[in-house]
Formats: sequence, structure tokens, C-alpha cells
Amino acid sequence: MQFKISQYEFKDSNGDSWQKVSETFVLEKLVDVFDPLTPLLSEMLQGKEVITSEGVFRMKKSGNKRNVY
Repeated sequence: MQFKISQYEFKDSNGDSWQKVSETFVLEKLVDVFDPLTPLLSEMLQGKEVITSEGVFRMKKSGNKRNVY
């Protein structure tokens, strides 16, 4: 099965620019706000942005494909 490796980005509530962040950072922040987390991650995989009180999160798919087992 092949997946595109995704990158996560975060934009502070008061900021204008996106910054790359780790998957761990995103999941730790989102799990504090959303329960359950799975439907939200499905929406992110479809390209939707997630807005929280801290800022906006999004998933950016890269062009490289890798096998994931």
C-alpha cells in the first residue's frame, strides 16, 4: 500500500504565515480540544483546515510516495 508522506503546518491565531510542525505537536494539541480525534483527522486528509483557539492546523501532502506497512 502506498501513502503520500504528509507534513503538518500551523498558523498562530495572530500570525499570517504557516510553519511546519511535527505530527506529535499536532496530535497533542488537537487531542486536548477534540474527542474523538479520528473524524477530525479524516477531514484533514481531505484537505480541510482545523481551527482552534491557539491557531489553525492543516495537513500538506508532499509529492514523495513511500511504502508504508
